[in-house]
Amino acid sequence: MSAPMTASNPRDAHRRKTGVLVHGYNLHAALWEDVAWGTPPERIGRVPMGVFVALSEQADVMVFGSGASEKDGLLESEAAVRLLWDRFDELAGFAVFKGWESELTRPAAAGGFRQRIESMLHLDRASKNTRDEIAHAGRIFVDRNVERVILVSSPTHLPRCLRDACAVYGEDGAMSGLLRELYAAPSVTGYPGYSADDVTIFEPPHRPDRPDHPGYRDRSGCPDRPGRSAADMSRVVARVHDVPENQRDRFVRRLDDLLQEFEV
Repeated sequence: MSAPMTASNPRDAHRRKTGVLVHGYNLHAALWEDVAWGTPPERIGRVPMGVFVALSEQADVMVFGSGASEKDGLLESEAAVRLLWDRFDELAGFAVFKGWESELTRPAAAGGFRQRIESMLHLDRASKNTRDEIAHAGRIFVDRNVERVILVSSPTHLPRCLRDACAVYGEDGAMSGLLRELYAAPSVTGYPGYSADDVTIFEPPHRPDRPDHPGYRDRSGCPDRPGRSAADMSRVVARVHDVPENQRDRFVRRLDDLLQEFEV
């Protein structure tokens, strides 16, 4: 990220236009406010992290997602923004805002920061999942000639956000330019009880020195079982998402039995 924005550090007038997408979080999930807001000074949540990124990078637009869940008459994006305004004075307590305390707490200065945020804010009330959020934000970014995109979410969610953004923007010619400068900024808070280490990633086979690669050769230089397709674990794992929800318990039990058979 660039150096923080301050009154004594104006940005180049020819800077690249920046768009920030702050991903939503299901309003019925455990500890929603803790994940969305966090705890000062170090446990910064998605909302204050999104504000920090938007202000420090002088973003032109900041999108809050999404419309996937509703509680007390508010959608995810609306609840996140209400949380921001209700706790705006507490932003100064987060370590990332060090040096901005007076701007965030003095009424006149805070009004300027709030107006800056309001001027760039867009609420996504339509998206129902992560890919929808990315596509919705992408269309806004393209309309506003954004050249640089920064995704903000939890470390337990952000790897998938980045993957989905690469896929969504890569599949749509109108949004493909957003891939040129695509970045990710994690909050500290994540899914309760989990950390980034709990995120499992299966890449397609790409190393020719491993048996699951189509071009793998054994030590003699001969292809291993020529004509047989590689054991592409990434495709197998992806299919798990298609298991109907009402059958997942049974699937997990049978999968666990199979894994025990292989002593893993």
